[in-house]
Amino acid sequence: MRGHRTMVVAPMYEDYEGATWLADKDIFFFGGNHRVKFYYQKKVHDAKSGAATDYVFVHLDCFRRAGGFYHDTNGEYGDNLFRFGLFAMAALEAPLCLNIGGSTYGDKVLFMANDWQAGLLPVYLAHKFRPHGTYASARCIFVVHNMGYQGTYPWSEDFLSNLCLPESARNDLFHVFPEHMRAWELDKGECINLTKGALITCDRVLTVSKNYAYEITTPEGGFLLQDVCRGKGIYLAGIQNGIEDTWDPSSDKLIAANFDATDLAGKEKCKTFLQEKLGLNQDPSVALIGFVGRLTWQKGIDVLQDGVVDWLLKDEGNGVTGSVQLIFMGNGDANLSEWLKNIEIQYKGRVCGYAGFCPKIERYMMAGCDLLLMPSRYEPCGIPQMVALTYGTLPVVHATGGLKDSVKDARDQDPAVREVANGYYVLPLASDKMKEVLWSALETFHKNPEEHKRLVRNGMAVDFYWPQAIENYEKHIDYTLADPPLYRM
Repeated sequence: MRGHRTMVVAPMYEDYEGATWLADKDIFFFGGNHRVKFYYQKKVHDAKSGAATDYVFVHLDCFRRAGGFYHDTNGEYGDNLFRFGLFAMAALEAPLCLNIGGSTYGDKVLFMANDWQAGLLPVYLAHKFRPHGTYASARCIFVVHNMGYQGTYPWSEDFLSNLCLPESARNDLFHVFPEHMRAWELDKGECINLTKGALITCDRVLTVSKNYAYEITTPEGGFLLQDVCRGKGIYLAGIQNGIEDTWDPSSDKLIAANFDATDLAGKEKCKTFLQEKLGLNQDPSVALIGFVGRLTWQKGIDVLQDGVVDWLLKDEGNGVTGSVQLIFMGNGDANLSEWLKNIEIQYKGRVCGYAGFCPKIERYMMAGCDLLLMPSRYEPCGIPQMVALTYGTLPVVHATGGLKDSVKDARDQDPAVREVANGYYVLPLASDKMKEVLWSALETFHKNPEEHKRLVRNGMAVDFYWPQAIENYEKHIDYTLADPPLYRM
């Protein structure tokens, strides 16, 4: 953050080039001592001013796994509570014990804890450190990136002692699932919920978009914690994430041709390049529609599977449907991956079903597609729609979370909204509604190209880069440091 000495603390999932050993620290946890190794790397942002960020990596053998960060094909790792509980303890020790550049950070700091993986940090701050006079001037902002993942584990009476927490922390962490969500008849639904603990004990809650800050206070978006979120009151806010300034079609060296809002000729070249690259028929007149995302229930690709794709590709002589090509890229559900492969075979030259992920192809899609589909059932922020708008690709989105904040609907009843429109809303999220909205988008593309280009230019005019978001974060940091601790024991 600008003007602040900044440390990023993250698990060391693998060996990182340039990261060197800094210190060891023995931490008592789960009934025994564990030696934590801290590795360090400095990232200089501006050599002239000396602006830099300190990166600290927490090395533990339990972070080295052959599968994903949190799970493998068999499900979530059984020791995640241990892994990320010890990580939270290590993150709290880092400012106190690590000598970086000749001094430690000390205990007058602000922590920004992200999601359930760091959920125990504000709990430790409130129940373990502050009561003993350490971190009395420190504050913690908890950032919610996705309320659908909370870090819940079946309750055990030895949890508090294993986690080195006093009895006073019980109610902050203890959570009971309703009967319809329990696994078997004798299941009491009792669990430890790391996100609940963080929401209660932190000094402020931020989400990754303004609309998502509201949604987590509702039964639909709160995932059983809506009352806790509502209880934060004025200490709950949302800040839309930004995109990196490397996403710029006027200077991007990785795309087929550069372009900007005043001259879109380069975008047509990017479209032709994309079609050729992915084995699609080279036809500039078709509407090239893309989807990039995980193949999961959250991302809503099953809505497209429910008759939308076949309808889009069927030429009924109306000048709208049929003149379409589709690109799907994502990994996840095995059945959906198989579906992508099958529709590519069925519609050879008209559909690309890319079961996987390639950042180069993603960039080509952002530059070359005409429309981007984001039918997410919920989307806390969403990055693809902001990149797409920057590259002149109109998003067709479910009106939820950060999608609603960044996309303005061309079909809105308010003329003032239509004047600045840059995409299309689907609401409610259903296959029939998706067809209705896509008909409007495709009819505009094929029969009113000047209006389509107006929407494109509207999208390219919006500033989605990080400096704007950083200013809002700095404001909330100042607010939080100026206030007394919000949590009272």
